[in-house]
Amino acid sequence: MLNTGQVIADRYELLKQLGRGGFSEVWLALDKLTDVKVAIKIYAPGMGLDDAGISLFTQEFSLVFDMNHTNLLHPTYYDCWERMPYLILPFCKNGSIFKYLTDNNRITETESWHLLHDVAEGLAYLHAKLPPVIHQDIKPDNILINDENGYMITDFGISTRIRSTLRRNQGQELSGGTLAYMGPERFGQSPTPIMASDIWSLGTTMYELLTGLPPYGDHGGLLQKNGADIPLINNEEYSQELKDIVYKCLALNTWDSLRPDKSQIMPSSISMEIQRPLIYKVHNKRPLIFHQKMR
Repeated sequence: MLNTGQVIADRYELLKQLGRGGFSEVWLALDKLTDVKVAIKIYAPGMGLDDAGISLFTQEFSLVFDMNHTNLLHPTYYDCWERMPYLILPFCKNGSIFKYLTDNNRITETESWHLLHDVAEGLAYLHAKLPPVIHQDIKPDNILINDENGYMITDFGISTRIRSTLRRNQGQELSGGTLAYMGPERFGQSPTPIMASDIWSLGTTMYELLTGLPPYGDHGGLLQKNGADIPLINNEEYSQELKDIVYKCLALNTWDSLRPDKSQIMPSSISMEIQRPLIYKVHNKRPLIFHQKMR
């Protein structure tokens, strides 16, 4: 069990717990070597991993360090302490979108476009890797706000193999991800996440930011898979263009040969000096996101 004041690897003094998930804990820590505050994410806290699990983490963390993008929160160091792998990350004092939602209830139209752009940029970078990196757990907790009020994806590069290892060590059987943000295809006979799964999770995140709640509560895409329609966003302060993009991200089908391979959806009613997302359908009505400079 981790506690405030504990020193990890004779260097990182735990100051405050920032978050906790099924497989890990995130702490604000003081790097006693540099006297700088950092975030430390510790996996399998209190239990640790077997040799095979530690070896797998080491292999995959080394790959994460090759991923550099403005909209990814890049780790600065990784190691293992008392059989618990850990990552050192920059500390984002502005916190996550979840914290923003808690403090401000909803997000503005302009902020929504900025967030869509930044997260889409980060996902496009991950998905362009060979093989593609599927995040598997896009949600407000995993989108951080940097000092320039830009948005950064965290918790990327944790593969299905690592999640399976963590579940095995902790005796859990659920698939990776958070149920409320898991697309309908994640509840089928072959629940392996695909790129479109990240887009559904982004749509759910945006829906929650616009309305205050995920579209299907804690049940995620399971309700949609069983026939539930996408609840409408009735808040009039948001443009129809923004709402339509959210709806398209939440499309039920991921493979629909009756739809065109690509269809461009471009918001037109808002003029912004940012990179605005272009969303392309791939096989279906679930979009993949690319980008173009808006005037």
